[in-house]
Amino acid sequence: MAKEVLMPKLSSTMDKGHVTEWFKKVGDPIKVGEVLFEVMTDKIAIEVEAYDAGIILGRYVEVGQVVPVNSVIAHIGAAGEKVETPTLAKVDAPVKPVEELKVAAQSIVQSVTPVVVQALPIDGFGVRATPAARKAAKERGITVEAVFQATPGLHRVHLKDVEHFNPSNVKSAPVQVGIEKVIPWSGIRKLIADQMSKSHSTVPSVTINAEVNVDTMLKLRFELLDKVEKEFGVRLTVTHLLAFFVAKTLKKHPNMNALALEDGIHVMPSVNLGIAVALENGLIVPNIKNAQALSLVELAKAIKTQTSKPKNNALLPDDITGGTFTITSLGTTAVTDFNPIINVPEVCILGVGRTIQRVEFDDNNTLIKVNKMTLSLSFDHRAIDGYPAALFLTDLVYLIEHPLTLLVD
Repeated sequence: MAKEVLMPKLSSTMDKGHVTEWFKKVGDPIKVGEVLFEVMTDKIAIEVEAYDAGIILGRYVEVGQVVPVNSVIAHIGAAGEKVETPTLAKVDAPVKPVEELKVAAQSIVQSVTPVVVQALPIDGFGVRATPAARKAAKERGITVEAVFQATPGLHRVHLKDVEHFNPSNVKSAPVQVGIEKVIPWSGIRKLIADQMSKSHSTVPSVTINAEVNVDTMLKLRFELLDKVEKEFGVRLTVTHLLAFFVAKTLKKHPNMNALALEDGIHVMPSVNLGIAVALENGLIVPNIKNAQALSLVELAKAIKTQTSKPKNNALLPDDITGGTFTITSLGTTAVTDFNPIINVPEVCILGVGRTIQRVEFDDNNTLIKVNKMTLSLSFDHRAIDGYPAALFLTDLVYLIEHPLTLLVD
């Protein structure tokens, strides 16, 4: 008997999705565990494996077609077996298929001058590649983008594509002049736009700023750096230390570790700490579960693991769901402070600016150099009032400046 393939529900907030790529055609055989299709959830793209073996008897959604979760989108069964085509509900205007976008992009370029390499994707995801392919490309000093462009008809870069790639055989595409680049509202870019619009339009957000002297924290990092790296294999960063201090401060201010949902404010028992990761085509926030219970080294290792997943296409739905508080940093830029947008339904997000050196008077009226950082806390004023938010930020600043107080907690 033929088995139904359903549009999966891959996160608690997902109610619809669309296939971004099919890996099997009607009539193709498939084994249990083989990747059948890639689906775009309300957060990320996930490869979905087959739970049954057999022949692909039917595919009922096109790439980009939006359907509700649990819709029948394909059948797997025995060769020649008859199946009834399901009726799919219409929930949204179809997303323009990736192939159409590629054809449109190529037609624009070709109208100006011949193209000698395959156009890069413009669907918001960039070039898709397996982790093994990305690793191999890095080891060879090439990019998966170069491999993709040099292989006509390629949809995803695999290890064998990298191994067969010969840079000397690739001709450079002519430089195009006067062609504007259009980034469609699709893929991850559309998800970010929808999430940010929802946050900005529905949440009365307030941002407060506080300066913190990070001299002690920087000294602490310097003293621990070699020991932690040699013994535990992780290079301690300012973000690791800040995340540790935030998790400890949230234990004292549990109402800041909350979600604003339709039925009320849910104060969460565990700190699932999100760390914003900037990608070439957007921003994603994997989180670390139960961060409040982790040691500094455990938290640093968890952050290293979670923040590397988006760049290796290794994120799972659980990695980006269930967050309760987010940290986003612009510390590597020239920005000192900013107004971060809350990652709804969370009620708070902490923005971290760059560290700057200033000259100030100490208690003895002597001029000294100090390193200062600005922390910007945005909070949902429906759930949090200004004074409790200010107390949280005050306690966080104190802990960063006096980390040894953790020894007596």
